Amino acid sequence: MEETKTIKVPYFYACCPNCKAVLIQAQNGLDGYTKCAKCGEYVHIVIRHGLVTTRLKAQGANQ
Repeated sequence: MEETKTIKVPYFYACCPNCKAVLIQAQNGLDGYTKCAKCGEYVHIVIRHGLVTTRLKAQGANQ
């Protein structure tokens, strides 16, 4: 009997640092901005090596 293995890719959740609303579910490699639907702040989200980093977008910053 042949066994099949399923590989589970881990997903991570990013939350707004201002209001704690869940913004996105994503995999490693994400680097982008999103607008929080609850408080309206723009949030920079980076997911790398299993670490989720969120911070508010600085006004006038060119990133």
